[in-house]
Amino acid sequence: MPRKKTVKKTQKKQAKPIEFADGKDHLKEESAEARNLEEILGNNEPSPFGTSNASEFESNLDGMSITEMQELAVNAGVFPSGTKLTLKNKLTKAFKQHSLGSNNVVQVTKPIVDPDSEQGKALLDLIKNQ
Repeated sequence: MPRKKTVKKTQKKQAKPIEFADGKDHLKEESAEARNLEEILGNNEPSPFGTSNASEFESNLDGMSITEMQELAVNAGVFPSGTKLTLKNKLTKAFKQHSLGSNNVVQVTKPIVDPDSEQGKALLDLIKNQ
């Protein structure tokens, strides 16, 4: 009796998204839309520490066991190692860094070349000609 031939089923590959060559940078447009959405919604990112008050956070830490502290450390992005005291110090330090955040940084820029000088005017002409 002859053997039956077995046919292997092949899985279809998922189609990649089509990329257009239309001269537009679609990633910039998508990121601009995302930034606009974030501005509309505001910065409603919840704190991984559960509170923004330092004294409340300290009292929460005092009532936690080491396993609860380790869970909090993992959620906050802190490596959960060490004794209860060292973990508490790590979490306190991370809380202070988080509460300061990057919102308090003020960046002041000044022009490299004075726009009223001859070099500044020549530079502006070069930029306009391009």
